[in-house]
Amino acid sequence: MDTQKSQFNRILLIVLIVLYVLTLAAFNYANWAADPEFMQWWMTLVNSVLLSIPLVLLYGAIYVLVVAWRERKALGQVSPRLTRIIHWAPRIAAILIIFFISLFSLDVFSMDAPPLELLGGFLIHNIPSIGMLALLIVAWKRPAVGFVAFLVAGVLFALFFVRDAGSLPNLLIFVFPILLIAGLFYADWKWG
Repeated sequence: MDTQKSQFNRILLIVLIVLYVLTLAAFNYANWAADPEFMQWWMTLVNSVLLSIPLVLLYGAIYVLVVAWRERKALGQVSPRLTRIIHWAPRIAAILIIFFISLFSLDVFSMDAPPLELLGGFLIHNIPSIGMLALLIVAWKRPAVGFVAFLVAGVLFALFFVRDAGSLPNLLIFVFPILLIAGLFYADWKWG
């Protein structure tokens, strides 16, 4: 049974790594196709590093949840090692996605405006990050609260940022990682 389990985990890991690489390549190709003269090698590298944050969260959360679900289904419980991973994964993932979302507020400083207006714009652009940080603080020791809070946050992000087929990348880099953080909080609540 252990060799079968480890073989499944290996295959799942390989599939998710391939999906990660393909998704990253698709995003970089879309950026290059939009403006081939503007995209230089260093910009592709920076975009890849930044896009890796939500993509690693997305595929990493899928891996942890699938492995934990299979283990719980087969054995009736989750191993202590995996329980610790499930406990810390949503918290670390939430910090990383909040950091990633807050990076988008930095574009305010490229505008030509007085410093007070720049600060106001920066704070307004950080409202989603500040809200999610408050949710994380409340949910830190209460996984049930984290599950509901990040589920609602994922739905709100979907309503605000996914309006048509052209905004489907927002689904991959914002909504799905947030929903999977909710799933990790759920797993911590129920299986931890």
